[in-house]
Amino acid sequence: MSAYGATPGPGDSGGPPAVGDADGPPAAGIPDEPLAALAAHGPRYRLGLGSPPQGETDWLAADRLLDPYGPELSRLLDTEHRGSGHRTAHAAALTLIAVYAGRVTAAAVLHWALTGRVLDVRPENVLLRPDPGHGIAGVRLRTFRMLDGSGTGAETIQHVVLTRHLLPLADALRKRTRAGLRQLRGGVAHGCATALAASSADPAQLARRWTAFLDGAPGGLAPLGDVVTVTRRDGTPRLVYLRRTCCLFYTSAEAVRCVSCCLTSRDERIAAYAARP
Repeated sequence: MSAYGATPGPGDSGGPPAVGDADGPPAAGIPDEPLAALAAHGPRYRLGLGSPPQGETDWLAADRLLDPYGPELSRLLDTEHRGSGHRTAHAAALTLIAVYAGRVTAAAVLHWALTGRVLDVRPENVLLRPDPGHGIAGVRLRTFRMLDGSGTGAETIQHVVLTRHLLPLADALRKRTRAGLRQLRGGVAHGCATALAASSADPAQLARRWTAFLDGAPGGLAPLGDVVTVTRRDGTPRLVYLRRTCCLFYTSAEAVRCVSCCLTSRDERIAAYAARP
């Protein structure tokens, strides 16, 4: 039986209320160029398209994860709990939301930062595959589609990634495990910042886009961490994120702190990032 089995509470419908969407027609043809361009930034940005290969039955529909009492969220939490060796359900939830935000919606956040266009990663368009070891092994889009809003700022990316996807998932995890909402949203902020910081794109541009992403963003993400630029041993500048909340990964079987862990001093974290190859 799942370690997260639960009975729905009265009135719990599982999922956020309907909200308006910036919509658009599916892109014509197979979008090889944008998907290849994203994949070139690293494994976390790789996206599959369409149904999973035959025989791969462990993919989960992202929209089903928004039901705090659903079997899909149970599977995802159980997989992270076992893989990371966490001792508590709420610690598994805090680690999960950070790695989820840093993988499942990462390609959309980076694509917006570099091009200004918003990839459709609304939960009903996303499939994901849990990694038995830790995190997310794969992400697929049901349909390749760009969502172009009427504004010139970050309203559309905030709506698609935060309002529709990550913040409702954080709420579901809070209901399911009683993990703290501020800590869960800290994981959302960390994952979205990592979507930029893990790229080798110009850190000055990425820092400007991070500021734009936070401007008016829902969820109160801005105070939960900040970005700085460090120079690595090979002389390249890279953007890094310094958390102000903890994902409790140090309580897992690995018993190590993340490089960005708020339990480590700011100077030590910056030095650790700079020492990376």
